[in-house]
Amino acid sequence: MAKLLNLIQNEWMKLWHKKGTWAMVALLILFIIGPGIMMKYYETKTTEDSTWQETEKQAINDYKEIIKSDDLTAEDKTFYEEKIAISEYRLANDVPSQEDGSVESFMSFTSKMLTLVTLFTVIVAASIVSSEFSTGTIKMLLTRPVSRAKVLTSKLLTTFIFGLFLFVVNVVVSALVGLILFGATTGVELEIVNGQVVEKAVWNDLAYHYLLSGGDFVMSILFAFLVGSVFRSSSLAIGLTMFLSFTGGMIVMFLSRYDIVKYIWLTHSDLTQFENGHFIVSGMTMPFSLTILAIYAVIFLVISYMSFMKRDVTA
Repeated sequence: MAKLLNLIQNEWMKLWHKKGTWAMVALLILFIIGPGIMMKYYETKTTEDSTWQETEKQAINDYKEIIKSDDLTAEDKTFYEEKIAISEYRLANDVPSQEDGSVESFMSFTSKMLTLVTLFTVIVAASIVSSEFSTGTIKMLLTRPVSRAKVLTSKLLTTFIFGLFLFVVNVVVSALVGLILFGATTGVELEIVNGQVVEKAVWNDLAYHYLLSGGDFVMSILFAFLVGSVFRSSSLAIGLTMFLSFTGGMIVMFLSRYDIVKYIWLTHSDLTQFENGHFIVSGMTMPFSLTILAIYAVIFLVISYMSFMKRDVTA
């Protein structure tokens, strides 16, 4: 265990000696601060132009006009009717929205930056093994009195630790920027539950969203780690992982007519489907999706370890 911790410490130090690591952290912070300033400017401009009551009244009129459209589906009509009910409730009970200009709404917005966190962690996962082969330092690393399994494990754990570090940076910086720009919360979020307007548990929903986002986060890292370990090419690993991330939905839709789509990891990696109830493939359940992801995670790890353990690096 002590040797593994030493290896992780060594990998962590090597990671932070790279300028690219600092650049990724800086970019993540900038991508949080920039939109925050823009949202603050928009909020200030909107407040100067009209009160929240006038905004809600205008929204009601806009939704009513949309409902009159003949092209609207029953589901969309229900959606706008609920929007109208919420706006009317706010006006009747003098309950302003926190949707614009609140810490919660800003953190909900920046939770989308988890895609950026995943991308940066994928870059590390793809290169942490392949770079050792390209530079030839893998020979020196394997001369240490530790097993190859521990060497690879230290690299995998370091990758996940870095990803969790970026996740913490995302949450902490978002909270600080939200507090500085928007101050304390002044309104409430509402939703329709069983036909009744109720206060929304914003923090619980946000925590649940972060948790569900972990599915794509973990699987993308493991896949990039697999490709980087087997083919020793960080560019291939990054490119292929990003390609599948951006086109995965289209691939699943194309295969949706076949039963095999239920057993492809791309179908289940986006666990936020269970948050909004809009599934790529009908009939999905959380236990089944987690089972499929666990199976693929084991497969990715087994291939990575077998390839690394058997590869000849003495030449």
